[in-house]
Amino acid sequence: MTELPRSTPVKEGVNPEYIIDFLNACEKADSEIHGITIARHGKVIFEAYNAPYAKDIGHIMHSFTKTLTNTAVSLAFTDGLLTLDDPISKFFPEYDGTEVDNEFYRACTIRNLITMRNGQQRSIGGNEWRPLKTSWKEAYFKVPFDKEPGSTYMYSSGNSYILSYIVQQLEGKTAHELVQERVGKKIGLSDFPWMRSPEGVCSGGNGVSLTAEDMLRIGLLFLNKGKWNGEQLISEEWVDYAFGYKDPIPPVNGVQYNYHWEHTGDLWCAKGMFGQTCGVVPCLDMVFTITGADKNYISSKLFQEIVVDQVKKDPEEVVLGDLNPEDPAREGSPYKMAGPVTTMEDVLLQKGLRMTLEGKNLSVPCHAEVKPEYVLKPEENKDGVTCVEICFTDDTVTYAMTDARGRHEIICGLDHWVRGTTTMTGGYLHHQYEQDITLVSAEAYWCGENTLMMEWRYPEMAFFDHNLITFEDGCVKVDRWVNMNSQDTSRPTLICR
Repeated sequence: MTELPRSTPVKEGVNPEYIIDFLNACEKADSEIHGITIARHGKVIFEAYNAPYAKDIGHIMHSFTKTLTNTAVSLAFTDGLLTLDDPISKFFPEYDGTEVDNEFYRACTIRNLITMRNGQQRSIGGNEWRPLKTSWKEAYFKVPFDKEPGSTYMYSSGNSYILSYIVQQLEGKTAHELVQERVGKKIGLSDFPWMRSPEGVCSGGNGVSLTAEDMLRIGLLFLNKGKWNGEQLISEEWVDYAFGYKDPIPPVNGVQYNYHWEHTGDLWCAKGMFGQTCGVVPCLDMVFTITGADKNYISSKLFQEIVVDQVKKDPEEVVLGDLNPEDPAREGSPYKMAGPVTTMEDVLLQKGLRMTLEGKNLSVPCHAEVKPEYVLKPEENKDGVTCVEICFTDDTVTYAMTDARGRHEIICGLDHWVRGTTTMTGGYLHHQYEQDITLVSAEAYWCGENTLMMEWRYPEMAFFDHNLITFEDGCVKVDRWVNMNSQDTSRPTLICR
């Protein structure tokens, strides 16, 4: 993979203080950044990761996946296999004459699916379908078409699944295979995973994991009208549709949704749930990407106000100021800046190098004496947990639970962080994402005389869990909750004896 060119903020006309202010504002707004990249004039001017999240760890993208699905549609469009005005009934003759077949269904087009105006009765989310073991296509068409397609905006991941399904039928390969062969390999995307349905079709609306740099490369491709190193990978016409330059869609609540690129102010953003964002700023020849946990969805608004608006006010050439000698120790660092740096650039660089979410919590000085090992039977519970084990050593606490999926454990450092992997059940707290094995970084600390807190961070997800264990006379109670979720954010207390 060819490395993207590097530069410094000042050399590309960006005051580093704006980036520092943006990072601080996100922290203040509880918009948690896991990874961030910023490029201007095709050069990376800032990149940083909040430990335990890292440059080479893919992050679940949620609905940012739709950008790749729509890219797959663009390739089928370029190949002449479909048009935007094709009715979807053309691709599903099996529903002719069935209860699905009505005037609204017949009127629904490829364009209606992409622009989220398909005319169905309700929307469909990935969390509804991920646990589903039967046909996702059949589940989609069970939702009635009850209004004129094109008339009403209603966001639905089901539409993107049907687009993925259509592309696979036409191209004879999955959306993943098509995009990676014709676009991904050429722009340097990592060998990313993409979840498939029980029918073997890429999930369409979600299910991809990418790095922050993967997102940046996609953003640069769209910024440059589908061209990469002189080769037109996506048709310029398609990018014009995607950004709303051609046949713009009327805004809804101030946001113009075009082929999964949302246009507000100077930003065109492709977004995924909980803050996964790729922002393209054509007026500044800039792209930024963020992976994170942003439950208030505020990071792109802050980037507009704190970075974009301020850069637009500055003269075209920013004064360099006092230069520091380039630090040779930065060689090999993923955060290195090319060439000499100003004092504020050095402040920004050091801030990036020191970013961590592995907290500084320490145990209270006095806590209850505990046994080295507990093997406990929970009372009947909603999650079907049949056994809880807690094992103490001098510097670790291992928590294990057994449920219908098997036995799962996480090793926590006592007053420090331990990184490893786990099979721990968590779909009910994690938007129904349930990986067989996931990375985890975990710490335990005594937060009270009889209470032990565990924090579990998953570097591949927006989610992190807390597990509070309360030792009482005659029983142990376990409470578990998550930082944010589309459904429940906590589980019923386990009462164990």
